Amino acid sequence: MMDFHVTCNVDKLLKGVRDVREKQLPYAMKEAINSVAFKARKALIEDYPKKFTMRSKGLPNLIRIDKAEKNKQFASIYMDKLFMARQEYGGDKVAKPGKGVAVPRPGVTEKGGLTSKGSVKPGYYVSALIADAKKNKRRSRVRNGRRYAENRPSARKSASKYHPFEMERTDGVRFIARHIAGTRDLEWLYALYPKVVVPARWGWQKLVRQICKANIAGAFFSAYKKALQTEK
Repeated sequence: MMDFHVTCNVDKLLKGVRDVREKQLPYAMKEAINSVAFKARKALIEDYPKKFTMRSKGLPNLIRIDKAEKNKQFASIYMDKLFMARQEYGGDKVAKPGKGVAVPRPGVTEKGGLTSKGSVKPGYYVSALIADAKKNKRRSRVRNGRRYAENRPSARKSASKYHPFEMERTDGVRFIARHIAGTRDLEWLYALYPKVVVPARWGWQKLVRQICKANIAGAFFSAYKKALQTEK
């Protein structure tokens, strides 16, 4: 009869299991955080057209992520455009001296002033229109001893002759407009305000928190389980 003696150091075995699990915790946390960060980025990109008129469709793709690492258990989601911070918190946008905060009017947004991608065509830039207005500033002429202002092109002239010009209200609001070919009607291109109030309309932080709260636990357990299965 042969006897077999088997010894098992349970404490050492349990310690080994704990070591493996603890070793994989930082990895699982890193993977979970990064997974949720990319979910949040996708949600922000999908939310953008719901909150804004998309004149630049490439803007939401500028959202960047600084990923988490084993020794850095957090990720940063950001857009390197300071002017977008006002969309998160709201506030006043004040024009620079001698300028105005330009708000496009139907003459730009509905009459061919935008490209197929939603951005403003170079010929419809405020700077280009103002330069054209100054270059073709309305002149006056003397006839029969009286001075007449040439303030309106003849309706018989081609559309290319209808140059933009600036108008100003008594409250300081300026407009860029031009006459519509063949009529005496005006085509409004821009309103230039001394100041505009920008509402808080993009809940960036709120949306990211919602995505994190809904997904972080599942992402962690999935990453942790995968880490234990692939541990050698």
